[in-house]
Amino acid sequence: MKEKIGLIKIILIFCILVFMGYMLMNVQSNSKTSIAEVESKINSEKILGTMKKSNSMMIKKVFGLNDGEYEGAIYYKGDGAMDVSELLIIKLKSNDQSAVVEAAIRERLDSQIQSFTNYGTNQIQLLESSEIEIIGNYCFYAVSENAAQLKKYLWIVFR
Repeated sequence: MKEKIGLIKIILIFCILVFMGYMLMNVQSNSKTSIAEVESKINSEKILGTMKKSNSMMIKKVFGLNDGEYEGAIYYKGDGAMDVSELLIIKLKSNDQSAVVEAAIRERLDSQIQSFTNYGTNQIQLLESSEIEIIGNYCFYAVSENAAQLKKYLWIVFR
């Protein structure tokens, strides 16, 4: 009986150590890349399509986020009322901010899906294939035909 309890303890300790190791390996480090560098690299790649840069007032209007609370933010929006393309990148001051930003992004996405349901099939497809990701101290959101490509490219930039 004591041998079984000892074996169970050893197995539990091993499982805890494996779990902790897994969690430590998946922690994403904070990027030292400035938001200005990210924006410059995005513009040099010419992968934004029809999106145009918007100001900080649009970030507040569209997402309800005050860009002054973050280390930096850039927002690109598609041209035209039916163009759902957009790119938002926010560099966080602290990782605690990620939940608020992600919630605002998801609320925006849900609102857009609701707005285009029943008449904007192309827009719905783009919205459903959007990319939302927290990459270290960056929050990334893209709705675009190139959303996966943008995300893949920005993973490299953020490192």
